[in-house]
Amino acid sequence: MMQKLLIKAGLMVGSLLIFGVAANAQSQYRAEIPFDFNAAGKAHTAGDYLVGPIGANSPVVAIRDRKSKKLNLLGQARNGSGRWDGTGKLIFLKADGVYTLSQIVTPSFEMKLKKTMTDVRMAGSAVKEETVAINLH
Repeated sequence: MMQKLLIKAGLMVGSLLIFGVAANAQSQYRAEIPFDFNAAGKAHTAGDYLVGPIGANSPVVAIRDRKSKKLNLLGQARNGSGRWDGTGKLIFLKADGVYTLSQIVTPSFEMKLKKTMTDVRMAGSAVKEETVAINLH
């Protein structure tokens, strides 16, 4: 029991250190999200977030609440398109009043998030779905 706790604490400290170094990288983007949302199966409150790879050469992307410093790993991204002319966007699907992060598009990376079981159930129902985009800074 104690060993598991120590391993989890070590992993958390290590990822925070890695993410802290990555926060200064150019591929970190800031987003002001005006609504509560879900991302990779976790609930987030409206607020100011950083989105980007967890390390300089890492394909793993995370979202971090700038106020609480809570970190959520989102998955692996692929290289972005050099043709992208904006700073980037977070794309959310809104269904039945619930916003879910579905895609991130930036000049340096892009990714589509996997659907959760809740997303699949909502898509199978007669709920009207809407797409909402938030610009990244």
